[in-house]
Amino acid sequence: MGHVSFQVLDNIGQELVDEGLISADQLAVAQESQRNLGGDLGHILIKKGFITEEQVLEFLGRRLNIPFVSLKDYSIDAEVTKFVPVSLAKKFHFMPLFKIEDTLTIAMADPLDVFAIDELRTALKCRIQPVLASATEIDRLVVDNFRLIETGEAEGDQIEVLQYGAETAEEMADRLREMASGAKVVAEVNRIMRGAMQEHASDIHIEPMENTVKVRNRIDGVLEERIILPRQMHLPIVTRIKIMANMDIAERRIPQDGRVRLKIQGQVMDMRVSSYPTMYGEKVVIRLLTKEQILGVESLGFDEGERDAFDKIISAPHGIFLVSGPTGSGKTTTLYAALQRINSQDRNIVSIEDPIENEIPGVNQAQVNVKAGLTFASALRSILRQDPDVIMVGEVRDRETADISVRAAITGHLVFSTIHTNTAMGAVTRLADLGVEPFLLSSALIGVMSQRLVRRICEHCRRPAEVDETKLKAIGLAPDSVVQRGRGCKRCRMSGYSGRIGLFEIIPLDKKLRSMIASGVGEEELSTETRGRGIIDLRERGARYVLQGVTTVDEVLRVTEERD
Repeated sequence: MGHVSFQVLDNIGQELVDEGLISADQLAVAQESQRNLGGDLGHILIKKGFITEEQVLEFLGRRLNIPFVSLKDYSIDAEVTKFVPVSLAKKFHFMPLFKIEDTLTIAMADPLDVFAIDELRTALKCRIQPVLASATEIDRLVVDNFRLIETGEAEGDQIEVLQYGAETAEEMADRLREMASGAKVVAEVNRIMRGAMQEHASDIHIEPMENTVKVRNRIDGVLEERIILPRQMHLPIVTRIKIMANMDIAERRIPQDGRVRLKIQGQVMDMRVSSYPTMYGEKVVIRLLTKEQILGVESLGFDEGERDAFDKIISAPHGIFLVSGPTGSGKTTTLYAALQRINSQDRNIVSIEDPIENEIPGVNQAQVNVKAGLTFASALRSILRQDPDVIMVGEVRDRETADISVRAAITGHLVFSTIHTNTAMGAVTRLADLGVEPFLLSSALIGVMSQRLVRRICEHCRRPAEVDETKLKAIGLAPDSVVQRGRGCKRCRMSGYSGRIGLFEIIPLDKKLRSMIASGVGEEELSTETRGRGIIDLRERGARYVLQGVTTVDEVLRVTEERD
């Protein structure tokens, strides 16, 4: 029970007798025990077995004109816990139950705490409707339903900085450095990084707000709020991270970039740090690059036909193969798998990347360094003098890189690269926009592939779901299609999803497509031609996964949203 129960019970013991919930003798015994041993009447009555906690709370609900809700078998919708940061739920000891329009109903042990309710209204930007509930049950539901981050630090679980770069003490501002070296700040930064690693996050966002600091992790491609910190923690935390990444801690007016290599729980992890000045201070984004085992082609998620087409393209003696998709869609992972598949003693494989995300034994990898004058284009020129057989270019970003890559492919090299377009055939028109002549492109291109990553439904809480017919129609499914979703459980951090799988559209180039490209036809005509050959697009591949119970309709719509 919460504090409100204890305070009110001392005044209404007789009313419990009048209601027939306890006898006069039981009240007298409890009051005598209170006089002798202290404590509050409510706990004494419950401890002696004269009344149950639920009976007391039901009575109090009537007495205070606040609804009482039993949470013993209450099922919490995962969507409502996404709306509320766990730090707020723990601070004010409440459990969000449901949200209707702009009103959030919450269970509290002390629903008369107007200060807490007012602060929640401000923080969550909605109306708050409290109901009375058992403190024990609230605690249980918070633990069971929120995506908690373990804050304890086990022995030997310290984060060890392995590499600072060319850091010098005289470049540091003493006041900021002292502020950032405090035990509390170091522990908080360690907690943020350890939590992100445990959840296999790809990025950490540290965002200053007017009165707070928000920490969000990108997990399986989606940002999820994790921690809300006091505003005064912002500068020390950001300074600590900047010191680790060898960034200028005294400069807060311009964007900066840095890197640091850490050892967390025995695992080496590279972190790319980016700071950006905002209205309330510097926002910091940390990209986590774990040294994980590179996926093989078999693990990418191809079906048999896609894998055969992929193997045929990457086994070509020369030409350029482009993988398209937005940031975070797994393009580099796919190219790493391709390099690993064709890697052999008799081949010289060279890559230029930004950054090097994983080390591939037997591949000569270099990293873009714009400050030192090493761009994709300048590196490519040098690579061509290194007698390469296979070249991987991290991304085709500009005309010069596109032109050199295509000419390298024509002159007998096998070139792999990525490009930011929404469709596979969009890569063709993008290269044309960058100034590559259609006749050169038609000669060089051996295949294009578009890909996306969709989140998998959690196997432990999967259940049938009802979906709006409009959404089903949007991905080409019948209104009566049987689909599934994850309810949310501890294993999936209440998200309903666990892991990701790829959607692929692979198009090998043949004589007719080469002829169409050489004649300068547009993306729409090229796509119509591939559809006529039975090559399915990303949305259709996603629809098949929906019917198989692998992912949800919302996920497919999210990653295949058509943009004008």
